[in-house]
Amino acid sequence: MRVKPNETVVQAQVVAIRPEPDGRGAEVDLRIISNESSTPGRDFLQPEPGSVLTAFSAEPEQVGVGTHVRAVLSLNAGPFGSRTVIRSAQTTAPKP
Repeated sequence: MRVKPNETVVQAQVVAIRPEPDGRGAEVDLRIISNESSTPGRDFLQPEPGSVLTAFSAEPEQVGVGTHVRAVLSLNAGPFGSRTVIRSAQTTAPKP
């Protein structure tokens, strides 16, 4: 059985942060600058440069709207749906 890697590494700009209604975490919109996964065509998310990807962050205070980040994302899925999750994010300088 061949399984796709469940890790996507992207350079992105944070364009929106929406707190969850229960106060735990937030939905973060990322405008994708580049996909830096080791095999970009084989990961689950396959985000394209210029697209906006929404991901859950348990620690949204680590990033702010307008900041550029290098984010490690994963796709959590089960019988009732799926959710993209930010596993880690580091602020970076904007790429020219």
